[in-house]
Amino acid sequence: MLASFAIALSAFIGFRFEVGKDWIQYNYIFKLITELPFVEAMDFTDVGYSFINWLAFQLGFGISAVFFFCAVVLVVGLMMFAALTPYPWLAMAIAMPHIVTIMAMDHIRQTTTLGFILIGLALLARDRVWAFMGCIVLGALFHRTGIMCLVFGLFLVQKNRLLLYPAVLGISAILMKFLLADQIGVYFLRYVETSAGSRGALIRLLLNALPAVGFLIYGKYANLPEKLDKVMRAMAWAAVISLLVLPLLPSAVIIDRIGKYFLPVQILFFPLLVSLLHGYALRFIATSLLCAYLFLTQFYWLYTSELADYWVPYKMTQF
Repeated sequence: MLASFAIALSAFIGFRFEVGKDWIQYNYIFKLITELPFVEAMDFTDVGYSFINWLAFQLGFGISAVFFFCAVVLVVGLMMFAALTPYPWLAMAIAMPHIVTIMAMDHIRQTTTLGFILIGLALLARDRVWAFMGCIVLGALFHRTGIMCLVFGLFLVQKNRLLLYPAVLGISAILMKFLLADQIGVYFLRYVETSAGSRGALIRLLLNALPAVGFLIYGKYANLPEKLDKVMRAMAWAAVISLLVLPLLPSAVIIDRIGKYFLPVQILFFPLLVSLLHGYALRFIATSLLCAYLFLTQFYWLYTSELADYWVPYKMTQF
């Protein structure tokens, strides 16, 4: 059933038509990349996303193929990560209002990065540290800010820390410089100077920080593999710190964007919270209330947000 749902969800996200605020922008990017020589096309935007656009065009596909690929990466990541929780269906429900409905249909590149991070976390649960680090690097090829999650590798160092800590920091710094150096000015203009704030940044960071605090308290009951537990706790702390530093920043946009990489914490925490309740009745009530809250959250946003007109009505590509 999860596999069937994954296929349907990938199609729902990937084959949408004129849905999302950045729909026109991503179509424009696709058009420009297809008109550029290969080398220039790879330098037009993040190299991973540029390559997928270029490859789709070379194979005779349109922008929907690009969207579908990005959707598959996210959905596979969500499914693999949800399988680590006591209630995978509830984990998927947690992801629907914000990650699936808003992010996946608008912030396409960053959502693909999050998908790779989720895949990496699932692999880390199997003790595959290098695969986890590789997924972060691969995700950063779609949105460069994702490379900052490489710092979580520090929490996986167990032996020879005196040597490995500087090594991991050095590698992270080199990759950050390689991926971010030529874009710092662009990000500063886009996230600091142009936008004084981000719609809903405070509430989004708060809604991520609260389950993060819960995970820091009750995470020991999740019985996660040691390495995954360390990274998830580091993510939880990062989610809490993101909320605390928000008033100190000149713009809420950049911390809001980075905070999206810490969303796996709430996907993991709420199924854990339900599993800690004793008795079928209590778990049923808690799950029902949580699902009702998620439904009302999505319903409220789709019918009251100024941006919701870019989402409603939903339309699918006509093949």
